[in-house]
Amino acid sequence: MNKLLYCYLLFVFCYFLTGCGSDRVEPVKTNIESTDSIPSQTSFEATVTFSDSGKVKAILKAGRIRVFSKFNYTLIDSSAVVDFFKNGEHASTLTGRRGKIYDVTKDVEVYDSVKLVSDDGSILTTNKLLWVNKTQKIKSDEYVHIVTKTDDIRGYGFEADQNLKNYVIYKVSGEMQQ
Repeated sequence: MNKLLYCYLLFVFCYFLTGCGSDRVEPVKTNIESTDSIPSQTSFEATVTFSDSGKVKAILKAGRIRVFSKFNYTLIDSSAVVDFFKNGEHASTLTGRRGKIYDVTKDVEVYDSVKLVSDDGSILTTNKLLWVNKTQKIKSDEYVHIVTKTDDIRGYGFEADQNLKNYVIYKVSGEMQQ
């Protein structure tokens, strides 16, 4: 019985010895210098439809969308796919790794490995592209490469309609067939 009492007292002593220390475990603290870096909304695997007078103009799908209401923009990451429509018909598909929506104008900027494929097979590649909602046009001031059934054109800076039928490349180089 003496041994049992001795073991019990030793256990209680060790318990209080380790439990009364000042080394408390604290949760990890997140250092947030400003609330501006926190989005007001976050969506995963989201779809956003852009329309005017009940007519669909574009449909955006993205892995993650973060809305920053204070700054009137929305950030897109984890890939972006935008399907453009003209007169109710699908016109082209735009893809890129990241993007930004300007909430007031509803303009969409896509960057990082951007590719636009029109329904007639024309392909545009660049690193940054802006779709202007008001004019339904796309433009870029970066290097662009356009391949159509008859042309292979490269240059810096361009503007086009969203189905890539009519376009202007400002500093052009490449091959065209007559």
